[in-house]
Amino acid sequence: MEILIAKDDPISGKLLGKVIESMGHQVLLAKDGLEAWEIIQKKKIKMLITDWMMPGMDGMELCRRIRAAKFPYYFYIIFLTAQSHSKDAIDALKAGADDYIAKPFDPEELVARIRTGLRVIKLEENSKETQLQLLQSDKMASIGRLAAGVAHEINNPTGFVNSNLRTLADYAHSLVRLINEYQNMVKEMRSVVSGENAPAGTSVTLQKITDIEAEIDIRYILEDITALIRESQEGMGRIKKIVQDLKDFAHPGEQELKLVNVNQCLDSTLNVVWNELKYKAKIVKEYGEVSLLACYPQKLNQVFMNLLVNAAQAIPKQGEIKIRTRNVDGRIEIEISDNGVGIPAENLGKLFTPFFTTKEVGQGTGLGLNVSYNIIKEHNGSIGVQSEPGKGSTFTIRIPIKVKEEDLPAQTEAANAYAHAAESKGME
Repeated sequence: MEILIAKDDPISGKLLGKVIESMGHQVLLAKDGLEAWEIIQKKKIKMLITDWMMPGMDGMELCRRIRAAKFPYYFYIIFLTAQSHSKDAIDALKAGADDYIAKPFDPEELVARIRTGLRVIKLEENSKETQLQLLQSDKMASIGRLAAGVAHEINNPTGFVNSNLRTLADYAHSLVRLINEYQNMVKEMRSVVSGENAPAGTSVTLQKITDIEAEIDIRYILEDITALIRESQEGMGRIKKIVQDLKDFAHPGEQELKLVNVNQCLDSTLNVVWNELKYKAKIVKEYGEVSLLACYPQKLNQVFMNLLVNAAQAIPKQGEIKIRTRNVDGRIEIEISDNGVGIPAENLGKLFTPFFTTKEVGQGTGLGLNVSYNIIKEHNGSIGVQSEPGKGSTFTIRIPIKVKEEDLPAQTEAANAYAHAAESKGME
Protein backbone atom coordinates (compact mmCIF):
# COMPACT_ATOMS: atom_id res chain seq x y z
CA MET A 1 0.00 0.00 0.00
CA GLU A 2 1.09 3.57 -0.66
CA ILE A 3 1.09 5.76 2.46
CA LEU A 4 1.18 9.53 2.05
CA ILE A 5 3.14 11.74 4.46
CA ALA A 6 2.31 15.47 4.54
CA LYS A 7 5.08 17.26 6.43
CA ASP A 8 6.98 20.48 5.78
CA ASP A 9 10.08 19.25 7.60
CA PRO A 10 11.92 17.07 5.02
CA ILE A 11 14.22 15.44 7.58
CA SER A 12 11.35 14.29 9.81
CA GLY A 13 9.43 13.23 6.71
CA LYS A 14 12.27 11.00 5.51
CA LEU A 15 12.60 9.48 8.99
CA LEU A 16 8.92 8.62 9.00
CA GLY A 17 9.27 7.23 5.49
CA LYS A 18 12.09 4.87 6.46
CA VAL A 19 10.02 3.39 9.27
CA ILE A 20 7.08 2.85 6.90
CA GLU A 21 9.26 1.39 4.13
CA SER A 22 10.71 -1.08 6.66
CA MET A 23 7.13 -2.39 7.02
CA GLY A 24 7.02 -3.13 3.28
CA HIS A 25 4.92 -0.16 2.18
CA GLN A 26 5.61 2.55 -0.36
CA VAL A 27 5.88 6.17 0.77
CA LEU A 28 4.80 9.38 -0.94
CA LEU A 29 6.04 12.67 0.50
CA ALA A 30 4.24 16.02 0.29
CA LYS A 31 5.80 19.25 1.56
CA ASP A 32 2.45 20.75 2.62
CA GLY A 33 -1.32 20.23 2.63
CA LEU A 34 -1.83 21.60 -0.89
CA GLU A 35 0.63 19.17 -2.46
CA ALA A 36 -0.86 16.33 -0.42
CA TRP A 37 -4.37 17.21 -1.65
CA GLU A 38 -3.17 17.19 -5.27
CA ILE A 39 -1.67 13.70 -4.79
CA ILE A 40 -4.84 12.41 -3.11
CA GLN A 41 -6.96 13.57 -6.05
CA LYS A 42 -4.70 11.78 -8.54
CA LYS A 43 -3.90 8.54 -6.71
CA LYS A 44 -5.97 6.09 -4.68
CA ILE A 45 -4.41 6.86 -1.31
CA LYS A 46 -5.96 5.08 1.65
CA MET A 47 -3.72 6.27 4.50
CA LEU A 48 -2.36 9.73 5.33
CA ILE A 49 0.03 10.80 8.07
CA THR A 50 -0.12 14.58 8.33
CA ASP A 51 1.40 17.33 10.40
CA TRP A 52 -0.82 20.04 11.86
CA MET A 53 1.00 23.25 10.99
CA MET A 54 2.08 23.53 7.35
CA PRO A 55 2.29 26.40 4.84
CA GLY A 56 -0.37 26.72 2.15
CA MET A 57 -2.86 24.34 3.76
CA ASP A 58 -2.61 22.99 7.29
CA GLY A 59 -3.48 19.48 8.41
CA MET A 60 -6.91 20.41 9.75
CA GLU A 61 -8.05 21.87 6.42
CA LEU A 62 -6.59 18.87 4.57
CA CYS A 63 -8.52 16.52 6.86
CA ARG A 64 -11.78 18.43 6.31
CA ARG A 65 -11.35 18.29 2.52
CA ILE A 66 -10.75 14.56 2.59
CA ARG A 67 -13.85 13.90 4.65
CA ALA A 68 -15.94 16.24 2.50
CA ALA A 69 -14.79 14.42 -0.66
CA LYS A 70 -16.47 11.16 0.51
CA PHE A 71 -14.16 8.78 -1.33
CA PRO A 72 -15.70 5.40 -2.28
CA TYR A 73 -13.00 3.65 -0.20
CA TYR A 74 -12.04 4.05 3.45
CA PHE A 75 -9.46 6.79 4.05
CA TYR A 76 -7.47 6.49 7.31
CA ILE A 77 -5.91 9.70 8.70
CA ILE A 78 -3.22 9.88 11.38
CA PHE A 79 -2.31 13.29 12.83
CA LEU A 80 1.10 14.28 14.17
CA THR A 81 0.71 16.51 17.22
CA ALA A 82 2.85 17.97 19.98
CA GLN A 83 2.91 15.73 23.04
CA SER A 84 1.85 18.49 25.43
CA HIS A 85 -1.04 19.69 23.27
CA SER A 86 -3.77 17.17 23.98
CA LYS A 87 -6.36 19.69 22.79
CA ASP A 88 -4.77 19.54 19.34
CA ALA A 89 -5.39 15.81 19.25
CA ILE A 90 -9.01 16.25 20.32
CA ASP A 91 -9.60 18.92 17.67
CA ALA A 92 -8.01 16.69 15.03
CA LEU A 93 -10.30 13.78 15.94
CA LYS A 94 -13.31 16.08 15.77
CA ALA A 95 -12.21 17.20 12.30
CA GLY A 96 -12.27 13.59 11.09
CA ALA A 97 -8.87 12.13 11.99
CA ASP A 98 -8.78 8.46 12.97
CA ASP A 99 -5.71 8.53 15.22
CA TYR A 100 -2.82 10.70 16.29
CA ILE A 101 0.87 10.27 17.15
CA ALA A 102 2.64 12.54 19.62
CA LYS A 103 5.90 14.22 18.65
CA PRO A 104 8.65 13.30 18.99
CA PHE A 105 7.36 9.90 17.90
CA ASP A 106 8.52 6.46 18.96
CA PRO A 107 9.16 4.26 15.86
CA GLU A 108 7.58 1.23 17.58
CA GLU A 109 4.49 3.26 18.41
CA LEU A 110 4.34 4.52 14.81
CA VAL A 111 4.46 0.95 13.49
CA ALA A 112 1.72 -0.13 15.92
CA ARG A 113 -0.55 2.81 14.93
CA ILE A 114 -0.05 2.16 11.22
CA ARG A 115 -0.83 -1.54 11.63
CA THR A 116 -3.99 -0.63 13.50
CA GLY A 117 -4.95 1.67 10.65
CA LEU A 118 -4.31 -1.04 8.07
CA ARG A 119 -6.54 -3.45 10.00
CA VAL A 120 -9.31 -0.84 10.13
CA ILE A 121 -9.01 -0.25 6.37
CA LYS A 122 -9.21 -4.01 5.71
CA LEU A 123 -12.23 -4.44 7.98
CA GLU A 124 -14.01 -1.50 6.35
CA GLU A 125 -13.33 -2.85 2.85
CA ASN A 126 -14.55 -6.33 3.78
CA SER A 127 -17.64 -4.86 5.42
CA LYS A 128 -18.41 -2.75 2.35
CA GLU A 129 -17.94 -5.70 0.00
CA THR A 130 -20.26 -7.80 2.18
CA GLN A 131 -22.86 -5.03 2.16
CA LEU A 132 -22.61 -4.79 -1.63
CA GLN A 133 -23.09 -8.53 -2.00
CA LEU A 134 -26.09 -8.45 0.33
CA LEU A 135 -27.52 -5.51 -1.60
CA GLN A 136 -27.00 -7.32 -4.89
CA SER A 137 -28.51 -10.52 -3.49
CA ASP A 138 -31.55 -8.61 -2.24
CA LYS A 139 -31.83 -6.87 -5.62
CA MET A 140 -31.71 -10.17 -7.49
CA ALA A 141 -34.25 -11.70 -5.09
CA SER A 142 -36.58 -8.77 -5.77
CA ILE A 143 -36.09 -9.18 -9.51
CA GLY A 144 -36.77 -12.88 -9.11
CA ARG A 145 -40.04 -12.25 -7.28
CA LEU A 146 -41.06 -9.72 -9.91
CA ALA A 147 -40.14 -12.06 -12.77
CA ALA A 148 -42.02 -14.96 -11.21
CA GLY A 149 -45.06 -12.74 -10.71
CA VAL A 150 -44.95 -11.46 -14.28
CA ALA A 151 -44.51 -15.00 -15.59
CA HIS A 152 -47.53 -16.14 -13.57
CA GLU A 153 -49.66 -13.28 -14.90
CA ILE A 154 -48.60 -14.02 -18.50
CA ASN A 155 -49.36 -17.71 -18.06
CA ASN A 156 -53.04 -17.07 -17.33
CA PRO A 157 -54.00 -15.31 -20.61
CA THR A 158 -51.57 -17.52 -22.52
CA GLY A 159 -53.40 -20.58 -21.22
CA PHE A 160 -56.87 -19.58 -22.35
CA VAL A 161 -55.66 -18.11 -25.68
CA ASN A 162 -53.88 -21.37 -26.40
CA SER A 163 -57.00 -23.31 -25.45
CA ASN A 164 -59.14 -21.09 -27.69
CA LEU A 165 -56.74 -21.61 -30.58
CA ARG A 166 -57.04 -25.38 -30.24
CA THR A 167 -60.83 -25.10 -30.29
CA LEU A 168 -60.67 -22.66 -33.21
CA ALA A 169 -58.47 -25.10 -35.11
CA ASP A 170 -61.10 -27.83 -34.64
CA TYR A 171 -63.86 -25.45 -35.79
CA ALA A 172 -61.83 -24.38 -38.83
CA HIS A 173 -61.18 -27.99 -39.80
CA SER A 174 -64.92 -28.75 -39.62
CA LEU A 175 -65.88 -25.62 -41.57
CA VAL A 176 -63.36 -26.37 -44.31
CA ARG A 177 -64.83 -29.86 -44.70
CA LEU A 178 -68.34 -28.40 -44.88
CA ILE A 179 -67.40 -25.66 -47.38
CA ASN A 180 -65.72 -28.23 -49.60
CA GLU A 181 -68.96 -30.23 -49.68
CA TYR A 182 -70.95 -27.04 -50.43
CA GLN A 183 -68.66 -26.35 -53.39
CA ASN A 184 -69.14 -29.89 -54.68
CA MET A 185 -72.91 -29.43 -54.40
CA VAL A 186 -72.76 -26.08 -56.29
CA LYS A 187 -70.91 -27.76 -59.17
CA GLU A 188 -73.56 -30.49 -59.39
CA MET A 189 -76.43 -27.97 -59.25
CA ARG A 190 -74.98 -25.95 -62.13
CA SER A 191 -75.29 -28.96 -64.40
CA VAL A 192 -78.87 -29.58 -63.23
CA VAL A 193 -80.18 -26.01 -63.58
CA SER A 194 -78.43 -25.23 -66.85
CA GLY A 195 -81.49 -26.22 -68.89
CA GLU A 196 -84.55 -24.17 -69.79
CA ASN A 197 -86.64 -25.81 -67.05
CA ALA A 198 -84.36 -24.60 -64.24
CA PRO A 199 -86.19 -23.32 -61.10
CA ALA A 200 -86.63 -19.54 -61.07
CA GLY A 201 -83.91 -17.73 -59.14
CA THR A 202 -81.62 -20.76 -58.71
CA SER A 203 -79.32 -19.67 -61.54
CA VAL A 204 -79.11 -16.20 -59.99
CA THR A 205 -78.23 -17.67 -56.55
CA LEU A 206 -75.55 -19.92 -58.00
CA GLN A 207 -74.03 -16.98 -59.86
CA LYS A 208 -73.96 -14.91 -56.64
CA ILE A 209 -72.12 -17.74 -54.90
CA THR A 210 -69.62 -17.94 -57.74
CA ASP A 211 -69.07 -14.15 -57.65
CA ILE A 212 -68.57 -14.10 -53.87
CA GLU A 213 -66.09 -17.00 -54.08
CA ALA A 214 -64.09 -15.08 -56.67
CA GLU A 215 -64.30 -11.83 -54.70
CA ILE A 216 -63.02 -13.24 -51.39
CA ASP A 217 -60.69 -15.81 -53.04
CA ILE A 218 -62.21 -18.70 -51.13
CA ARG A 219 -59.48 -21.15 -52.11
CA TYR A 220 -56.79 -18.91 -50.59
CA ILE A 221 -58.84 -18.37 -47.40
CA LEU A 222 -59.33 -22.10 -46.89
CA GLU A 223 -55.59 -22.69 -47.25
CA ASP A 224 -54.50 -19.64 -45.19
CA ILE A 225 -56.86 -20.06 -42.25
CA THR A 226 -55.20 -23.34 -41.30
CA ALA A 227 -51.73 -21.79 -41.64
CA LEU A 228 -52.70 -18.77 -39.53
CA ILE A 229 -53.96 -20.93 -36.69
CA ARG A 230 -50.86 -23.14 -36.85
CA GLU A 231 -48.52 -20.11 -36.72
CA SER A 232 -50.51 -18.63 -33.82
CA GLN A 233 -50.20 -21.89 -31.89
CA GLU A 234 -46.45 -21.94 -32.54
CA GLY A 235 -46.24 -18.35 -31.28
CA MET A 236 -48.11 -19.26 -28.11
CA GLY A 237 -45.74 -22.16 -27.66
CA ARG A 238 -42.80 -19.78 -27.85
CA ILE A 239 -44.39 -17.46 -25.31
CA LYS A 240 -44.95 -20.39 -22.98
CA LYS A 241 -41.29 -21.44 -23.36
CA ILE A 242 -40.05 -17.89 -22.67
CA VAL A 243 -42.24 -17.64 -19.56
CA GLN A 244 -40.95 -20.98 -18.29
CA ASP A 245 -37.36 -19.94 -18.93
CA LEU A 246 -38.00 -16.66 -17.11
CA LYS A 247 -39.34 -18.55 -14.10
CA ASP A 248 -36.40 -20.96 -14.19
CA PHE A 249 -33.97 -18.08 -14.60
CA ALA A 250 -35.11 -15.94 -11.69
CA HIS A 251 -37.03 -18.13 -9.26
CA PRO A 252 -37.09 -16.30 -5.90
CA GLY A 253 -35.54 -17.85 -2.84
CA GLU A 254 -33.83 -20.70 -4.66
CA GLN A 255 -31.04 -21.79 -2.32
CA GLU A 256 -30.89 -25.55 -2.84
CA LEU A 257 -28.31 -27.34 -4.90
CA LYS A 258 -29.76 -28.87 -8.05
CA LEU A 259 -28.30 -31.25 -10.55
CA VAL A 260 -28.65 -29.59 -13.95
CA ASN A 261 -27.34 -29.63 -17.48
CA VAL A 262 -25.42 -26.36 -18.03
CA ASN A 263 -26.41 -26.44 -21.70
CA GLN A 264 -30.01 -26.12 -20.57
CA CYS A 265 -29.07 -23.21 -18.26
CA LEU A 266 -27.36 -21.45 -21.16
CA ASP A 267 -30.35 -21.97 -23.45
CA SER A 268 -32.74 -20.62 -20.82
CA THR A 269 -30.57 -17.55 -20.29
CA LEU A 270 -30.26 -16.97 -24.04
CA ASN A 271 -34.02 -17.04 -24.31
CA VAL A 272 -34.38 -14.44 -21.55
CA VAL A 273 -31.71 -12.02 -22.85
CA TRP A 274 -32.36 -12.63 -26.56
CA ASN A 275 -33.66 -9.11 -27.07
CA GLU A 276 -30.26 -7.77 -25.95
CA LEU A 277 -28.38 -10.01 -28.37
CA LYS A 278 -30.42 -10.47 -31.54
CA TYR A 279 -29.55 -7.13 -33.14
CA LYS A 280 -25.84 -7.29 -32.26
CA ALA A 281 -24.58 -10.82 -32.73
CA LYS A 282 -25.00 -14.22 -34.31
CA ILE A 283 -25.00 -16.89 -31.60
CA VAL A 284 -22.84 -19.93 -32.32
CA LYS A 285 -23.30 -22.89 -29.96
CA GLU A 286 -20.65 -25.55 -29.57
CA TYR A 287 -22.26 -27.58 -26.80
CA GLY A 288 -20.45 -30.70 -25.73
CA GLU A 289 -21.81 -33.74 -23.91
CA VAL A 290 -21.31 -32.39 -20.40
CA SER A 291 -21.88 -34.13 -17.10
CA LEU A 292 -24.70 -32.99 -14.87
CA LEU A 293 -23.56 -30.31 -12.45
CA ALA A 294 -24.62 -29.79 -8.83
CA CYS A 295 -25.07 -26.03 -8.58
CA TYR A 296 -27.37 -23.12 -7.81
CA PRO A 297 -28.83 -22.76 -11.33
CA GLN A 298 -30.38 -19.31 -10.81
CA LYS A 299 -27.04 -17.92 -9.65
CA LEU A 300 -25.24 -19.59 -12.53
CA ASN A 301 -27.78 -18.12 -14.95
CA GLN A 302 -26.97 -14.69 -13.52
CA VAL A 303 -23.31 -15.21 -14.44
CA PHE A 304 -24.23 -16.31 -17.97
CA MET A 305 -26.51 -13.28 -18.33
CA ASN A 306 -23.76 -10.87 -17.28
CA LEU A 307 -21.23 -12.39 -19.67
CA LEU A 308 -23.61 -12.58 -22.63
CA VAL A 309 -24.87 -9.01 -22.24
CA ASN A 310 -21.30 -7.74 -21.80
CA ALA A 311 -20.28 -9.63 -24.95
CA ALA A 312 -23.08 -7.99 -26.94
CA GLN A 313 -22.18 -4.55 -25.60
CA ALA A 314 -18.54 -5.09 -26.63
CA ILE A 315 -19.61 -5.50 -30.28
CA PRO A 316 -19.94 -2.07 -31.98
CA LYS A 317 -22.28 -3.10 -34.82
CA GLN A 318 -22.63 -6.73 -35.86
CA GLY A 319 -20.55 -9.64 -34.64
CA GLU A 320 -20.52 -13.14 -33.26
CA ILE A 321 -20.84 -14.63 -29.79
CA LYS A 322 -19.65 -18.20 -29.43
CA ILE A 323 -20.65 -20.44 -26.51
CA ARG A 324 -18.69 -23.61 -25.91
CA THR A 325 -19.15 -26.29 -23.22
CA ARG A 326 -17.19 -29.44 -22.49
CA ASN A 327 -15.87 -31.76 -19.76
CA VAL A 328 -12.19 -31.26 -18.91
CA ASP A 329 -10.35 -33.14 -16.14
CA GLY A 330 -13.30 -33.55 -13.80
CA ARG A 331 -14.60 -30.04 -14.42
CA ILE A 332 -17.17 -28.47 -16.67
CA GLU A 333 -15.71 -25.71 -18.81
CA ILE A 334 -17.87 -22.96 -20.29
CA GLU A 335 -16.39 -20.46 -22.73
CA ILE A 336 -18.22 -17.33 -23.88
CA SER A 337 -16.35 -15.49 -26.64
CA ASP A 338 -17.04 -12.40 -28.70
CA ASN A 339 -15.26 -10.67 -31.56
CA GLY A 340 -15.83 -7.20 -30.13
CA VAL A 341 -13.49 -4.37 -29.21
CA GLY A 342 -11.48 -6.36 -26.68
CA ILE A 343 -9.99 -5.26 -23.35
CA PRO A 344 -6.71 -3.35 -22.89
CA ALA A 345 -4.03 -5.33 -21.06
CA GLU A 346 -3.87 -2.81 -18.21
CA ASN A 347 -7.56 -3.43 -17.42
CA LEU A 348 -7.52 -7.23 -17.38
CA GLY A 349 -6.40 -7.42 -13.75
CA LYS A 350 -9.15 -5.04 -12.60
CA LEU A 351 -12.18 -6.60 -14.30
CA PHE A 352 -13.47 -8.52 -11.28
CA THR A 353 -12.95 -5.76 -8.70
CA PRO A 354 -16.04 -3.94 -7.40
CA PHE A 355 -17.06 -0.73 -9.20
CA PHE A 356 -14.49 -1.08 -11.98
CA THR A 357 -16.08 -0.34 -15.35
CA THR A 358 -14.95 0.97 -18.71
CA LYS A 359 -18.48 1.89 -19.72
CA GLU A 360 -19.77 5.44 -19.85
CA VAL A 361 -21.27 7.01 -16.75
CA GLY A 362 -24.74 5.57 -16.18
CA GLN A 363 -24.10 2.56 -18.46
CA GLY A 364 -22.57 0.21 -15.91
CA THR A 365 -22.22 -0.21 -12.15
CA GLY A 366 -18.96 -2.14 -12.19
CA LEU A 367 -20.58 -4.88 -10.08
CA GLY A 368 -21.64 -7.47 -12.68
CA LEU A 369 -18.29 -9.22 -13.09
CA ASN A 370 -17.51 -8.96 -9.38
CA VAL A 371 -20.83 -10.65 -8.55
CA SER A 372 -20.10 -13.27 -11.24
CA TYR A 373 -16.66 -13.92 -9.74
CA ASN A 374 -18.17 -14.44 -6.28
CA ILE A 375 -20.85 -16.79 -7.61
CA ILE A 376 -18.29 -18.97 -9.41
CA LYS A 377 -16.09 -18.91 -6.30
CA GLU A 378 -19.12 -20.09 -4.29
CA HIS A 379 -19.23 -23.09 -6.66
CA ASN A 380 -15.51 -23.74 -5.95
CA GLY A 381 -14.77 -22.82 -9.54
CA SER A 382 -12.72 -20.25 -11.39
CA ILE A 383 -13.41 -17.59 -13.99
CA GLY A 384 -10.76 -15.99 -16.18
CA VAL A 385 -10.49 -13.86 -19.27
CA GLN A 386 -8.28 -13.65 -22.33
CA SER A 387 -8.57 -10.61 -24.53
CA GLU A 388 -6.80 -8.58 -27.17
CA PRO A 389 -7.87 -5.09 -28.24
CA GLY A 390 -9.62 -5.22 -31.59
CA LYS A 391 -9.96 -9.00 -31.58
CA GLY A 392 -12.47 -9.72 -28.84
CA SER A 393 -12.56 -11.49 -25.50
CA THR A 394 -13.06 -14.98 -24.12
CA PHE A 395 -14.33 -15.61 -20.60
CA THR A 396 -13.72 -19.14 -19.33
CA ILE A 397 -15.57 -20.69 -16.39
CA ARG A 398 -14.43 -23.95 -14.82
CA ILE A 399 -16.54 -25.67 -12.17
CA PRO A 400 -15.61 -29.00 -10.56
CA ILE A 401 -18.00 -31.95 -10.82
CA LYS A 402 -18.31 -33.34 -7.30
CA VAL A 403 -21.82 -34.65 -6.75
CA LYS A 404 -22.90 -37.98 -8.20
CA GLU A 405 -26.01 -37.99 -10.35
CA GLU A 406 -27.82 -40.51 -8.12
CA ASP A 407 -27.58 -38.08 -5.18
CA LEU A 408 -30.28 -35.89 -6.71
CA PRO A 409 -32.57 -38.25 -8.68
CA ALA A 410 -35.44 -35.82 -9.37
CA GLN A 411 -33.22 -33.15 -10.84
CA THR A 412 -31.19 -35.78 -12.68
CA GLU A 413 -34.29 -37.06 -14.47
CA ALA A 414 -35.25 -33.55 -15.63
CA ALA A 415 -31.73 -32.69 -16.75
CA ASN A 416 -31.32 -35.98 -18.60
CA ALA A 417 -34.65 -35.40 -20.34
CA TYR A 418 -33.32 -32.10 -21.67
CA ALA A 419 -30.08 -33.73 -22.81
CA HIS A 420 -31.94 -36.48 -24.69
CA ALA A 421 -34.33 -33.97 -26.27
CA ALA A 422 -31.44 -31.76 -27.38
CA GLU A 423 -29.60 -34.77 -28.81
CA SER A 424 -32.62 -35.95 -30.80
CA LYS A 425 -33.38 -32.43 -32.04
CA GLY A 426 -29.76 -31.55 -32.79
CA MET A 427 -28.12 -28.53 -31.21
CA GLU A 428 -27.67 -25.47 -33.44
